[in-house]
Amino acid sequence: MLVRAAGICMVSAFLVSKLHNFHMHWHKHSRTWHAARLLLDSDVCTHAHIRMSLREFDNCNLAESVTALAPLSRAVYSVAEEMHLCGNNRCAVLYMDITDRLTYIVVIALLLVGLLLIRAVRHCNDSYSSSGLKRYRLPYRFEKED
Repeated sequence: MLVRAAGICMVSAFLVSKLHNFHMHWHKHSRTWHAARLLLDSDVCTHAHIRMSLREFDNCNLAESVTALAPLSRAVYSVAEEMHLCGNNRCAVLYMDITDRLTYIVVIALLLVGLLLIRAVRHCNDSYSSSGLKRYRLPYRFEKED
């Protein structure tokens, strides 16, 4: 009963946390979407001569990519990316950590393999010597007492 109650509390806390994240993402993406929509409707993006004079400061392409998806969809995708194993570039960070420390990992792995080999050799020697002792022992019988 206690385990079930703890499980229900953990699941409900997880759901509330994800609902909060969804709400925060939705708010952020809707503000970005409205700002991009205002930019696209302004004179900057509708008049070509103004857009060409801005050169590298022209954000109309970015605004078009932002308005391609609704804020609700972007919020759902953001929460899904948080929940994904490799979401928010976690796998890339793990890959970089492993490649940075590859020499240490290889050395530790070789040490562990060496220790396991030493243990296996000792086990084989012990079993060989115990089997030799058993070979020269006289047979005996256990009698059960009632």
